Amino acid sequence: MAIYKVVLNGAFQGQDIKNILYYRNGVGIDIGGLTVGGTVELSAAVRAMVWPALSLVLPDSYELQDITTYVYNQETFALLYQNPTTEGVQEPGLVSGVTFNGPAPCAIVRMALEPTLFLLNGPKPPKRGYLAIGPLSDGWIKDNGEVLLDTGHKASWDVVCAALANNVETILPIPAVFFPIRVHQDKILNLWKITSFADVRDATVRTFSSYRRSRMPEN
Repeated sequence: MAIYKVVLNGAFQGQDIKNILYYRNGVGIDIGGLTVGGTVELSAAVRAMVWPALSLVLPDSYELQDITTYVYNQETFALLYQNPTTEGVQEPGLVSGVTFNGPAPCAIVRMALEPTLFLLNGPKPPKRGYLAIGPLSDGWIKDNGEVLLDTGHKASWDVVCAALANNVETILPIPAVFFPIRVHQDKILNLWKITSFADVRDATVRTFSSYRRSRMPEN
């Protein structure tokens, strides 16, 4: 079995914006029957099943440049292939006719995680997880900082949450299912290493928006 790190590499106003998804493959699936340990198939599946949902809440001035996927051994958490698979995308978001206060404002999608068995998922499984989705339009944030979740906006966010919490599947070259997870990492020999994981049960949008200073352009 394997764990996958899927990096969504985007850009907005000259600033790199990254979001990282994690998956594990289903029991009984021989990843040897997949391409480069399943990274090729998973990258394509995320592009087909997750990106269309995210594009509903991202501006047309944002571009998803590529999807880069790494595969790890689920028991040792060591990389199975040194080089990742990168799928070029170069597609914009679908939100148009709105204004933005730079790349930093974002919505937090919280992920509720399944209970874990002692040591089966690693020594310190995560208890929660989240993604910072943005840039978020000024018009999608209320004056008090709440994320606007009226009927129209809520429908888009519901699609996003479902895509992030659901499995992704492939048919060729063999049928395969990838389950969304979040991971815990520890710094070992000055390098961050995955040490445990937990399955995603559900995803919801946090009431208030957030602000990522790391996404601000350097002066």
